[in-house]
Amino acid sequence: MYEKKGAEMDQGAPPEKRARLSEEEYGALKARLKARKKILQTYPRFKLLMAGIPASLASPKDSRAPLTIKDVQDLILCSVAGEARHLNRWFLLFQAQHISQTTVLVVDNISLTDMEENEEHFSKTLEIFEDGVEMVNPKSDGLSLSVALAYSPITNALKGRMRQGHVYSVMDFTDQNCQGMEKSTSIVENKKENLTVNNKVCTKTQLMLSALQLITGHYPFPGHGRPQEFRFTKDKYEPVTDNSPMFAIDCEWCLCIDGSTGLARVAIVNENLQPVYHAYVLPDRPIRDYSTKWSGITPQLLKGVQKTLRQIQEDIRKLLPPDAILVGHSLRGDLIALQLFHPYIIDSSVIFNMTGCRFMKSKLQFLSKLFCNRDIQPANKGHDPNEDALSTMELVLLKLKNGLDYGDRLRNSVGGWNGPSREKILGVISSAIFGGRGSRSDENLDLQDVLLMKFFTFIQSVDKSTILITHPAHDKIYRPKTPIHSGLFTCKTAPVKIVQQAEMQSIATTLESESNKNLVFVHTALAKEEENKGHLKKLDQLIADLYKRMPMRGVMIIIFGGKENSLENGLCMINVKKPTKDEI
Repeated sequence: MYEKKGAEMDQGAPPEKRARLSEEEYGALKARLKARKKILQTYPRFKLLMAGIPASLASPKDSRAPLTIKDVQDLILCSVAGEARHLNRWFLLFQAQHISQTTVLVVDNISLTDMEENEEHFSKTLEIFEDGVEMVNPKSDGLSLSVALAYSPITNALKGRMRQGHVYSVMDFTDQNCQGMEKSTSIVENKKENLTVNNKVCTKTQLMLSALQLITGHYPFPGHGRPQEFRFTKDKYEPVTDNSPMFAIDCEWCLCIDGSTGLARVAIVNENLQPVYHAYVLPDRPIRDYSTKWSGITPQLLKGVQKTLRQIQEDIRKLLPPDAILVGHSLRGDLIALQLFHPYIIDSSVIFNMTGCRFMKSKLQFLSKLFCNRDIQPANKGHDPNEDALSTMELVLLKLKNGLDYGDRLRNSVGGWNGPSREKILGVISSAIFGGRGSRSDENLDLQDVLLMKFFTFIQSVDKSTILITHPAHDKIYRPKTPIHSGLFTCKTAPVKIVQQAEMQSIATTLESESNKNLVFVHTALAKEEENKGHLKKLDQLIADLYKRMPMRGVMIIIFGGKENSLENGLCMINVKKPTKDEI
Protein backbone atom coordinates (compact mmCIF):
# COMPACT_ATOMS: atom_id res chain seq x y z
CA MET A 1 0.00 0.00 0.00
CA TYR A 2 2.76 2.43 1.01
CA GLU A 3 6.03 2.38 -0.91
CA LYS A 4 9.20 4.09 0.21
CA LYS A 5 10.40 6.45 -2.53
CA GLY A 6 13.78 7.33 -1.04
CA ALA A 7 15.98 7.37 1.97
CA GLU A 8 15.10 10.94 2.82
CA MET A 9 11.63 12.44 3.11
CA ASP A 10 11.04 15.89 1.73
CA GLN A 11 8.65 17.46 4.23
CA GLY A 12 8.05 20.42 1.96
CA ALA A 13 7.01 18.34 -1.05
CA PRO A 14 3.40 17.76 -2.03
CA PRO A 15 1.80 14.71 -0.36
CA GLU A 16 1.82 12.69 -3.58
CA LYS A 17 5.62 13.14 -3.92
CA ARG A 18 6.63 12.47 -0.29
CA ALA A 19 8.50 9.28 0.60
CA ARG A 20 6.11 6.61 1.85
CA LEU A 21 6.47 3.58 4.07
CA SER A 22 5.75 0.12 2.85
CA GLU A 23 2.80 -1.65 4.38
CA GLU A 24 5.19 -3.78 6.45
CA GLU A 25 7.16 -0.75 7.69
CA TYR A 26 3.98 1.14 8.51
CA GLY A 27 2.67 -1.79 10.54
CA ALA A 28 5.93 -2.09 12.45
CA LEU A 29 5.97 1.66 13.22
CA LYS A 30 2.35 1.56 14.36
CA ALA A 31 3.10 -1.39 16.64
CA ARG A 32 6.12 0.40 18.18
CA LEU A 33 4.11 3.54 18.85
CA LYS A 34 1.29 1.53 20.38
CA ALA A 35 3.73 -0.35 22.64
CA ARG A 36 5.42 2.91 23.64
CA LYS A 37 2.07 4.48 24.52
CA LYS A 38 1.13 1.44 26.58
CA ILE A 39 4.39 1.65 28.51
CA LEU A 40 4.03 5.38 29.19
CA GLN A 41 0.45 4.90 30.42
CA THR A 42 1.82 2.87 33.33
CA TYR A 43 4.15 5.65 34.44
CA PRO A 44 3.08 7.78 37.40
CA ARG A 45 2.19 11.38 36.66
CA PHE A 46 2.05 14.38 38.97
CA LYS A 47 -0.44 17.21 38.47
CA LEU A 48 -1.23 20.34 40.46
CA LEU A 49 -4.86 20.81 41.44
CA MET A 50 -6.56 24.20 41.69
CA ALA A 51 -5.52 24.55 45.35
CA GLY A 52 -1.88 23.95 44.44
CA ILE A 53 -1.59 26.26 41.44
CA PRO A 54 -1.30 29.48 43.54
CA ALA A 55 1.76 27.94 45.22
CA SER A 56 3.44 27.02 41.92
CA LEU A 57 6.79 28.61 41.18
CA ALA A 58 5.31 29.43 37.78
CA SER A 59 2.84 31.80 39.48
CA PRO A 60 3.83 35.45 40.08
CA LYS A 61 5.94 35.71 43.21
CA ASP A 62 3.93 38.49 44.84
CA SER A 63 0.65 36.57 44.56
CA ARG A 64 1.74 33.06 45.59
CA ALA A 65 -0.08 31.22 48.40
CA PRO A 66 2.59 28.84 49.81
CA LEU A 67 1.76 25.30 50.86
CA THR A 68 2.47 23.95 54.34
CA ILE A 69 5.00 21.28 55.23
CA LYS A 70 2.01 19.06 56.06
CA ASP A 71 0.82 19.37 52.45
CA VAL A 72 4.25 18.24 51.28
CA GLN A 73 4.21 15.35 53.75
CA ASP A 74 0.89 14.22 52.24
CA LEU A 75 2.61 13.98 48.85
CA ILE A 76 5.42 11.85 50.29
CA LEU A 77 3.07 9.48 52.10
CA CYS A 78 0.78 9.18 49.09
CA SER A 79 3.70 8.30 46.81
CA VAL A 80 4.98 5.67 49.25
CA ALA A 81 1.65 4.11 50.22
CA GLY A 82 0.43 3.95 46.64
CA GLU A 83 -2.96 5.24 47.70
CA ALA A 84 -4.50 8.47 48.92
CA ARG A 85 -4.53 8.72 52.71
CA HIS A 86 -7.33 11.23 52.41
CA LEU A 87 -8.71 13.61 49.83
CA ASN A 88 -5.59 15.29 48.47
CA ARG A 89 -5.98 19.03 48.64
CA TRP A 90 -3.41 20.28 46.17
CA PHE A 91 -2.17 17.51 43.85
CA LEU A 92 -3.04 14.39 41.91
CA LEU A 93 -0.65 11.48 41.56
CA PHE A 94 -1.85 9.27 38.73
CA GLN A 95 -0.79 5.60 38.62
CA ALA A 96 0.65 5.85 42.13
CA GLN A 97 0.49 2.07 42.45
CA HIS A 98 3.22 1.80 39.79
CA ILE A 99 5.75 3.98 41.65
CA SER A 100 8.96 1.95 41.93
CA GLN A 101 10.66 4.11 44.54
CA THR A 102 10.25 7.43 46.30
CA THR A 103 13.44 9.40 46.86
CA VAL A 104 13.15 12.36 49.21
CA LEU A 105 15.97 14.85 49.79
CA VAL A 106 15.40 17.31 52.64
CA VAL A 107 17.87 20.17 53.03
CA ASP A 108 18.05 22.62 55.93
CA ASN A 109 19.38 26.17 55.77
CA ILE A 110 18.50 26.80 52.14
CA SER A 111 15.55 28.83 50.90
CA LEU A 112 13.59 29.53 47.76
CA THR A 113 15.44 32.84 47.52
CA ASP A 114 18.77 30.99 47.41
CA MET A 115 17.47 28.97 44.48
CA GLU A 116 16.06 31.95 42.59
CA GLU A 117 19.15 34.11 43.06
CA ASN A 118 21.62 31.37 42.11
CA GLU A 119 19.96 29.55 39.22
CA GLU A 120 23.29 29.25 37.42
CA HIS A 121 24.52 26.97 40.22
CA PHE A 122 21.49 24.69 39.92
CA SER A 123 21.74 23.89 36.23
CA LYS A 124 21.37 20.10 36.69
CA THR A 125 18.51 20.46 39.14
CA LEU A 126 16.58 22.78 36.84
CA GLU A 127 17.01 20.32 33.97
CA ILE A 128 15.43 17.56 36.05
CA PHE A 129 12.50 19.35 37.68
CA GLU A 130 9.63 21.06 35.93
CA ASP A 131 7.16 21.23 38.84
CA GLY A 132 7.86 23.20 41.99
CA VAL A 133 5.84 24.91 44.72
CA GLU A 134 6.66 27.45 47.40
CA MET A 135 6.45 26.05 50.93
CA VAL A 136 6.00 27.85 54.23
CA ASN A 137 9.08 27.85 56.42
CA PRO A 138 8.11 25.58 59.37
CA LYS A 139 10.05 27.89 61.69
CA SER A 140 7.17 30.33 61.34
CA ASP A 141 5.25 27.81 63.48
CA GLY A 142 8.14 27.39 65.90
CA LEU A 143 9.22 24.02 64.47
CA SER A 144 12.40 22.66 63.03
CA LEU A 145 12.06 21.07 59.60
CA SER A 146 12.77 17.60 61.00
CA VAL A 147 10.06 17.85 63.67
CA ALA A 148 7.57 19.19 61.15
CA LEU A 149 8.18 16.14 58.93
CA ALA A 150 8.55 13.55 61.68
CA TYR A 151 4.92 13.29 62.78
CA SER A 152 1.76 12.34 60.93
CA PRO A 153 -1.94 12.12 61.87
CA ILE A 154 -3.37 8.64 62.23
CA THR A 155 -5.95 7.82 59.58
CA ASN A 156 -9.15 5.90 60.27
CA ALA A 157 -7.86 3.11 58.04
CA LEU A 158 -4.79 2.66 60.22
CA LYS A 159 -6.78 2.60 63.46
CA GLY A 160 -8.31 -0.68 62.40
CA ARG A 161 -4.87 -2.26 61.93
CA MET A 162 -3.31 -1.14 65.21
CA ARG A 163 -2.72 -3.69 67.93
CA GLN A 164 -0.36 -2.66 70.67
CA GLY A 165 2.51 -0.28 71.13
CA HIS A 166 2.46 3.48 71.14
CA VAL A 167 1.44 6.44 69.04
CA TYR A 168 3.63 9.46 69.47
CA SER A 169 2.82 13.11 69.87
CA VAL A 170 5.23 15.97 69.27
CA MET A 171 5.77 16.80 72.95
CA ASP A 172 5.72 13.80 75.29
CA PHE A 173 3.82 14.00 78.56
CA THR A 174 6.74 13.99 80.98
CA ASP A 175 6.47 13.74 84.74
CA GLN A 176 7.09 17.47 84.94
CA ASN A 177 4.21 18.59 82.74
CA CYS A 178 1.89 15.83 84.00
CA GLN A 179 1.73 17.50 87.40
CA GLY A 180 -1.82 18.45 88.22
CA MET A 181 -3.35 16.05 85.69
CA GLU A 182 -4.41 13.42 88.19
CA LYS A 183 -7.42 15.44 89.33
CA SER A 184 -10.23 16.16 86.93
CA THR A 185 -11.13 19.72 86.16
CA SER A 186 -14.66 20.64 85.27
CA ILE A 187 -15.83 19.14 82.01
CA VAL A 188 -18.88 20.71 80.50
CA GLU A 189 -22.14 18.79 80.43
CA ASN A 190 -24.30 18.79 77.32
CA LYS A 191 -26.58 21.35 78.91
CA LYS A 192 -26.88 24.89 77.65
CA GLU A 193 -27.06 26.39 81.13
CA ASN A 194 -23.58 25.08 81.96
CA LEU A 195 -22.19 26.92 78.94
CA THR A 196 -23.51 30.35 79.89
CA VAL A 197 -20.64 32.81 80.07
CA ASN A 198 -20.93 34.78 83.28
CA ASN A 199 -17.65 35.36 85.09
CA LYS A 200 -15.32 35.29 82.12
CA VAL A 201 -11.80 34.11 82.87
CA CYS A 202 -10.71 35.23 79.41
CA THR A 203 -12.31 37.43 76.78
CA LYS A 204 -13.41 37.02 73.20
CA THR A 205 -10.83 39.47 71.94
CA GLN A 206 -8.06 37.50 73.68
CA LEU A 207 -9.08 34.39 71.74
CA MET A 208 -9.16 36.11 68.35
CA LEU A 209 -6.44 35.49 65.78
CA SER A 210 -4.09 38.40 65.16
CA ALA A 211 -3.41 39.76 61.67
CA LEU A 212 -0.05 37.94 61.69
CA GLN A 213 -1.77 34.66 62.62
CA LEU A 214 -4.26 35.13 59.81
CA ILE A 215 -1.45 35.59 57.30
CA THR A 216 0.88 32.85 58.54
CA GLY A 217 -2.10 30.51 58.98
CA HIS A 218 -3.06 31.14 55.34
CA TYR A 219 -6.55 32.36 56.07
CA PRO A 220 -8.08 34.26 53.15
CA PHE A 221 -6.43 37.66 53.36
CA PRO A 222 -6.63 40.43 50.74
CA GLY A 223 -3.60 40.48 48.47
CA HIS A 224 -2.24 37.10 49.52
CA GLY A 225 -2.86 34.83 46.57
CA ARG A 226 -6.65 35.07 46.55
CA PRO A 227 -8.54 35.69 43.30
CA GLN A 228 -10.89 38.56 42.67
CA GLU A 229 -13.92 36.34 43.30
CA PHE A 230 -13.26 36.54 47.05
CA ARG A 231 -15.54 39.05 48.81
CA PHE A 232 -15.66 40.72 52.21
CA THR A 233 -18.39 39.64 54.61
CA LYS A 234 -19.31 43.32 55.07
CA ASP A 235 -18.66 46.50 53.14
CA LYS A 236 -17.69 48.22 56.39
CA TYR A 237 -16.71 46.80 59.79
CA GLU A 238 -17.10 48.19 63.30
CA PRO A 239 -14.49 47.71 66.05
CA VAL A 240 -14.81 44.36 67.77
CA THR A 241 -15.37 44.21 71.56
CA ASP A 242 -16.09 41.55 74.14
CA ASN A 243 -19.78 42.23 73.58
CA SER A 244 -19.55 41.48 69.86
CA PRO A 245 -21.71 38.50 68.84
CA MET A 246 -20.11 35.19 67.85
CA PHE A 247 -21.32 32.96 65.02
CA ALA A 248 -19.93 29.44 64.49
CA ILE A 249 -19.82 28.41 60.85
CA ASP A 250 -19.09 25.07 59.22
CA CYS A 251 -19.12 24.04 55.57
CA GLU A 252 -18.96 20.83 53.61
CA TRP A 253 -17.69 20.65 50.05
CA CYS A 254 -17.14 18.32 47.14
CA LEU A 255 -14.24 17.94 44.76
CA CYS A 256 -14.98 19.45 41.35
CA ILE A 257 -13.78 18.14 38.01
CA ASP A 258 -11.00 20.75 37.75
CA GLY A 259 -9.59 19.83 41.17
CA SER A 260 -11.11 22.80 43.01
CA THR A 261 -13.41 22.49 46.03
CA GLY A 262 -17.08 23.18 45.43
CA LEU A 263 -19.18 24.44 48.35
CA ALA A 264 -22.12 22.08 48.96
CA ARG A 265 -23.54 22.83 52.43
CA VAL A 266 -23.36 25.62 55.02
CA ALA A 267 -24.54 25.88 58.62
CA ILE A 268 -24.29 28.74 61.14
CA VAL A 269 -24.97 28.64 64.90
CA ASN A 270 -25.07 31.63 67.26
CA GLU A 271 -23.46 31.80 70.70
CA ASN A 272 -26.73 30.69 72.32
CA LEU A 273 -26.23 27.40 70.47
CA GLN A 274 -29.17 28.11 68.21
CA PRO A 275 -29.07 27.34 64.47
CA VAL A 276 -29.53 30.56 62.50
CA TYR A 277 -28.70 29.46 58.95
CA HIS A 278 -28.52 26.30 56.88
CA ALA A 279 -28.43 25.75 53.12
CA TYR A 280 -27.39 23.28 50.46
CA VAL A 281 -25.41 24.76 47.60
CA LEU A 282 -25.01 23.84 43.94
CA PRO A 283 -21.26 23.94 43.11
CA ASP A 284 -20.53 26.13 40.09
CA ARG A 285 -18.46 23.37 38.43
CA PRO A 286 -19.27 19.72 37.64
CA ILE A 287 -18.62 17.43 40.62
CA ARG A 288 -15.95 14.75 40.31
CA ASP A 289 -16.14 13.32 43.85
CA TYR A 290 -18.88 13.95 46.43
CA SER A 291 -16.45 12.92 49.21
CA THR A 292 -19.44 11.41 51.01
CA LYS A 293 -17.29 9.68 53.63
CA TRP A 294 -16.18 13.08 54.92
CA SER A 295 -18.75 15.57 53.67
CA GLY A 296 -21.93 13.52 54.01
CA ILE A 297 -22.97 14.97 50.65
CA THR A 298 -24.69 12.65 48.18
CA PRO A 299 -26.15 13.23 44.71
CA GLN A 300 -29.63 12.89 46.23
CA LEU A 301 -29.03 15.74 48.70
CA LEU A 302 -28.05 18.12 45.91
CA LYS A 303 -30.81 17.03 43.54
CA GLY A 304 -32.90 20.05 42.61
CA VAL A 305 -30.71 22.50 44.59
CA GLN A 306 -30.48 25.88 42.86
CA LYS A 307 -28.75 27.97 45.52
CA THR A 308 -25.41 29.31 44.27
CA LEU A 309 -22.24 30.36 46.04
CA ARG A 310 -22.99 33.99 45.21
CA GLN A 311 -26.38 33.73 46.90
CA ILE A 312 -24.82 32.12 49.96
CA GLN A 313 -22.35 34.98 50.17
CA GLU A 314 -25.18 37.51 50.08
CA ASP A 315 -27.11 35.62 52.78
CA ILE A 316 -24.08 35.63 55.08
CA ARG A 317 -23.37 39.30 54.41
CA LYS A 318 -26.94 40.14 55.45
CA LEU A 319 -26.87 37.86 58.51
CA LEU A 320 -23.63 39.04 60.10
CA PRO A 321 -23.47 42.37 61.95
CA PRO A 322 -20.44 44.59 61.24
CA ASP A 323 -18.63 43.51 64.44
CA ALA A 324 -19.42 39.78 64.21
CA ILE A 325 -16.78 37.28 65.33
CA LEU A 326 -16.68 34.14 63.21
CA VAL A 327 -15.95 30.91 65.07
CA GLY A 328 -14.83 27.67 63.43
CA HIS A 329 -12.51 24.67 63.61
CA SER A 330 -9.71 25.20 61.10
CA LEU A 331 -11.94 27.93 59.72
CA ARG A 332 -9.47 28.68 56.94
CA GLY A 333 -10.90 25.91 54.75
CA ASP A 334 -14.48 27.06 55.26
CA LEU A 335 -13.67 30.65 54.30
CA ILE A 336 -11.83 29.45 51.20
CA ALA A 337 -14.85 27.36 50.18
CA LEU A 338 -17.10 30.38 50.81
CA GLN A 339 -14.61 32.69 49.04
CA LEU A 340 -14.98 35.22 51.84
CA PHE A 341 -12.67 37.54 53.78
CA HIS A 342 -13.43 38.23 57.46
CA PRO A 343 -11.18 40.05 59.96
CA TYR A 344 -12.48 38.76 63.31
CA ILE A 345 -11.88 35.04 63.85
CA ILE A 346 -11.67 32.56 66.74
CA ASP A 347 -10.37 29.14 65.70
CA SER A 348 -11.03 26.26 68.12
CA SER A 349 -8.18 24.25 66.57
CA VAL A 350 -5.80 27.00 67.74
CA ILE A 351 -7.13 27.76 71.24
CA PHE A 352 -7.34 24.05 72.15
CA ASN A 353 -4.05 22.23 71.70
CA MET A 354 -3.38 18.64 72.75
CA THR A 355 -0.18 18.07 70.76
CA GLY A 356 2.04 20.65 72.40
CA CYS A 357 2.72 22.28 69.03
CA ARG A 358 0.78 25.02 67.26
CA PHE A 359 1.58 23.48 63.92
CA MET A 360 -0.21 20.19 64.64
CA LYS A 361 -3.87 20.53 65.50
CA SER A 362 -6.30 18.11 67.11
CA LYS A 363 -9.47 17.05 65.34
CA LEU A 364 -12.82 18.54 66.29
CA GLN A 365 -14.20 15.04 66.93
CA PHE A 366 -11.48 14.37 69.51
CA LEU A 367 -11.78 17.75 71.25
CA SER A 368 -15.57 17.60 71.35
CA LYS A 369 -15.55 14.19 73.02
CA LEU A 370 -12.75 15.06 75.44
CA PHE A 371 -13.96 18.48 76.58
CA CYS A 372 -17.73 18.41 75.96
CA ASN A 373 -18.62 14.72 76.21
CA ARG A 374 -20.20 15.00 72.78
CA ASP A 375 -19.90 12.28 70.13
CA ILE A 376 -19.86 13.74 66.62
CA GLN A 377 -18.88 12.68 63.11
CA PRO A 378 -19.83 8.98 63.26
CA ALA A 379 -17.67 6.71 61.13
CA ASN A 380 -18.54 6.48 57.42
CA LYS A 381 -21.61 8.74 57.75
CA GLY A 382 -19.95 12.03 56.89
CA HIS A 383 -19.99 15.28 58.81
CA ASP A 384 -23.07 17.29 59.74
CA PRO A 385 -22.17 21.01 59.58
CA ASN A 386 -24.93 21.90 62.07
CA GLU A 387 -23.44 19.48 64.59
CA ASP A 388 -19.87 20.60 63.90
CA ALA A 389 -20.75 24.30 64.22
CA LEU A 390 -22.54 23.61 67.51
CA SER A 391 -19.59 21.63 68.87
CA THR A 392 -17.16 24.38 67.88
CA MET A 393 -19.22 27.03 69.65
CA GLU A 394 -19.40 24.82 72.76
CA LEU A 395 -15.61 24.60 72.85
CA VAL A 396 -15.19 28.37 72.55
CA LEU A 397 -17.73 29.03 75.30
CA LEU A 398 -15.94 26.50 77.48
CA LYS A 399 -12.65 28.28 76.87
CA LEU A 400 -14.18 31.62 77.86
CA LYS A 401 -15.39 30.05 81.07
CA ASN A 402 -12.16 28.30 82.07
CA GLY A 403 -9.42 30.62 80.84
CA LEU A 404 -6.63 30.90 78.27
CA ASP A 405 -4.57 28.03 79.71
CA TYR A 406 -7.45 25.58 79.69
CA GLY A 407 -6.95 22.74 77.20
CA ASP A 408 -3.69 24.15 75.81
CA ARG A 409 -0.60 21.98 76.32
CA LEU A 410 1.69 24.59 74.81
CA ARG A 411 0.66 27.20 77.39
CA ASN A 412 0.74 24.52 80.13
CA SER A 413 4.24 23.23 79.30
CA VAL A 414 5.74 24.81 82.44
CA GLY A 415 2.96 25.53 84.91
CA GLY A 416 1.17 22.18 84.84
CA TRP A 417 -1.86 20.91 82.97
CA ASN A 418 -5.21 22.73 83.15
CA GLY A 419 -7.78 20.45 81.58
CA PRO A 420 -9.36 17.01 81.69
CA SER A 421 -7.74 14.38 83.86
CA ARG A 422 -5.28 11.75 82.71
CA GLU A 423 -7.98 9.09 83.00
CA LYS A 424 -10.38 11.10 80.86
CA ILE A 425 -7.76 11.63 78.16
CA LEU A 426 -6.82 7.96 78.14
CA GLY A 427 -10.43 6.87 77.88
CA VAL A 428 -11.19 9.12 74.91
CA ILE A 429 -8.00 8.16 73.09
CA SER A 430 -8.59 4.46 73.68
CA SER A 431 -12.12 4.76 72.34
CA ALA A 432 -10.98 6.83 69.35
CA ILE A 433 -8.23 4.42 68.34
CA PHE A 434 -9.59 1.05 69.31
CA GLY A 435 -13.32 1.83 69.14
CA GLY A 436 -14.90 -0.78 71.35
CA ARG A 437 -12.94 -3.71 69.92
CA GLY A 438 -11.67 -4.54 73.39
CA SER A 439 -8.13 -5.11 72.14
CA ARG A 440 -6.58 -2.69 74.61
CA SER A 441 -7.47 -1.37 78.03
CA ASP A 442 -7.07 2.23 79.11
CA GLU A 443 -4.38 1.29 81.65
CA ASN A 444 -2.07 0.08 78.87
CA LEU A 445 -2.21 3.34 76.95
CA ASP A 446 0.33 6.07 77.46
CA LEU A 447 -0.42 9.79 77.53
CA GLN A 448 1.73 10.30 74.45
CA ASP A 449 -1.08 8.64 72.44
CA VAL A 450 -2.56 11.88 71.11
CA LEU A 451 -3.66 10.76 67.67
CA LEU A 452 -0.27 11.48 66.12
CA MET A 453 2.32 8.96 65.04
CA LYS A 454 5.92 8.98 63.93
CA PHE A 455 6.30 9.46 60.18
CA PHE A 456 8.32 6.26 59.80
CA THR A 457 5.88 4.31 61.91
CA PHE A 458 3.37 4.98 59.15
CA ILE A 459 5.89 3.96 56.49
CA GLN A 460 6.46 0.65 58.28
CA SER A 461 2.72 0.13 58.73
CA VAL A 462 2.25 -0.05 54.95
CA ASP A 463 5.00 -2.68 54.60
CA LYS A 464 7.50 -0.51 52.71
CA SER A 465 11.25 -1.01 52.94
CA THR A 466 13.09 2.16 53.85
CA ILE A 467 16.50 3.67 54.35
CA LEU A 468 16.77 6.88 56.34
CA ILE A 469 19.99 8.88 56.03
CA THR A 470 20.15 11.74 58.47
CA HIS A 471 22.54 14.04 60.19
CA PRO A 472 23.16 12.73 63.72
CA ALA A 473 21.24 15.70 65.11
CA HIS A 474 18.05 14.55 63.33
CA ASP A 475 18.29 10.83 64.00
CA LYS A 476 16.28 10.60 67.23
CA ILE A 477 13.52 12.83 65.90
CA TYR A 478 12.68 10.50 63.03
CA ARG A 479 13.45 7.18 64.71
CA PRO A 480 10.32 5.19 65.72
CA LYS A 481 10.39 4.77 69.51
CA THR A 482 8.82 1.33 69.36
CA PRO A 483 10.14 -1.13 66.74
CA ILE A 484 7.33 -1.98 64.38
CA HIS A 485 7.81 -5.73 64.80
CA SER A 486 6.95 -5.45 68.50
CA GLY A 487 3.31 -5.37 67.58
CA LEU A 488 1.99 -1.90 66.76
CA PHE A 489 0.97 -3.07 63.28
CA THR A 490 0.97 -6.37 61.49
CA CYS A 491 4.05 -5.87 59.34
CA LYS A 492 6.18 -8.13 57.17
CA THR A 493 9.08 -5.81 56.41
CA ALA A 494 12.20 -5.18 58.42
CA PRO A 495 12.43 -2.02 60.55
CA VAL A 496 13.62 1.19 58.94
CA LYS A 497 17.35 1.12 58.25
CA ILE A 498 18.85 4.27 59.71
CA VAL A 499 22.28 5.56 58.69
CA GLN A 500 23.91 8.63 60.18
CA GLN A 501 25.77 10.68 57.60
CA ALA A 502 27.01 14.15 58.42
CA GLU A 503 28.84 14.80 55.14
CA MET A 504 26.64 15.74 52.17
CA GLN A 505 29.19 14.58 49.59
CA SER A 506 29.17 11.02 51.03
CA ILE A 507 25.41 10.48 50.76
CA ALA A 508 25.33 9.19 47.19
CA THR A 509 28.05 6.63 47.96
CA THR A 510 26.10 5.42 51.00
CA LEU A 511 23.11 4.70 48.78
CA GLU A 512 24.95 2.58 46.20
CA SER A 513 23.78 -0.71 47.75
CA GLU A 514 20.27 0.48 48.67
CA SER A 515 18.64 0.81 45.27
CA ASN A 516 15.93 -1.73 46.10
CA LYS A 517 14.30 0.30 48.90
CA ASN A 518 10.73 1.61 48.46
CA LEU A 519 11.64 4.85 50.20
CA VAL A 520 15.00 6.59 50.23
CA PHE A 521 14.79 9.49 52.68
CA VAL A 522 17.78 11.80 53.08
CA HIS A 523 17.88 14.76 55.46
CA THR A 524 20.98 16.92 55.30
CA ALA A 525 21.85 20.58 55.75
CA LEU A 526 23.97 23.35 54.34
CA ALA A 527 26.18 24.28 57.28
CA LYS A 528 26.10 28.00 57.90
CA GLU A 529 29.82 28.42 57.39
CA GLU A 530 29.54 26.59 54.07
CA GLU A 531 26.73 28.64 52.57
CA ASN A 532 28.59 29.71 49.45
CA LYS A 533 28.41 29.28 45.71
CA GLY A 534 30.62 26.19 45.68
CA HIS A 535 28.44 24.40 48.18
CA LEU A 536 25.35 25.11 46.09
CA LYS A 537 27.08 23.39 43.18
CA LYS A 538 27.77 20.36 45.42
CA LEU A 539 24.08 20.24 46.31
CA ASP A 540 23.19 20.46 42.63
CA GLN A 541 25.50 17.51 41.92
CA LEU A 542 24.00 15.49 44.81
CA ILE A 543 20.51 15.98 43.39
CA ALA A 544 21.71 14.84 39.96
CA ASP A 545 23.44 11.77 41.47
CA LEU A 546 20.34 10.75 43.43
CA TYR A 547 18.16 11.14 40.37
CA LYS A 548 20.55 9.07 38.25
CA ARG A 549 20.47 6.21 40.79
CA MET A 550 16.68 6.24 41.02
CA PRO A 551 14.89 3.56 38.93
CA MET A 552 12.35 4.31 36.21
CA ARG A 553 8.87 5.12 37.57
CA GLY A 554 10.56 6.57 40.64
CA VAL A 555 9.32 9.79 42.21
CA MET A 556 11.87 12.31 43.44
CA ILE A 557 10.87 15.01 45.91
CA ILE A 558 13.27 17.81 46.90
CA ILE A 559 12.47 19.90 49.98
CA PHE A 560 14.38 23.08 50.80
CA GLY A 561 13.24 24.03 54.31
CA GLY A 562 14.11 27.73 54.35
CA LYS A 563 16.50 29.75 56.47
CA GLU A 564 16.67 30.34 60.22
CA ASN A 565 14.83 33.54 59.39
CA SER A 566 11.26 32.26 59.34
CA LEU A 567 10.27 34.82 56.69
CA GLU A 568 12.42 33.10 54.05
CA ASN A 569 10.23 30.33 52.70
CA GLY A 570 11.31 27.01 51.32
CA LEU A 571 10.23 25.06 48.25
CA CYS A 572 9.31 21.59 47.11
CA MET A 573 10.17 20.18 43.67
CA ILE A 574 8.66 17.00 42.20
CA ASN A 575 9.56 14.80 39.25
CA VAL A 576 8.71 11.31 37.99
CA LYS A 577 11.57 9.54 36.22
CA LYS A 578 10.55 8.53 32.70
CA PRO A 579 12.63 7.06 29.88
CA THR A 580 13.70 9.14 26.91
CA LYS A 581 12.36 8.37 23.45
CA ASP A 582 15.57 6.52 22.61
CA GLU A 583 15.23 4.30 25.70
CA ILE A 584 11.78 2.97 24.81
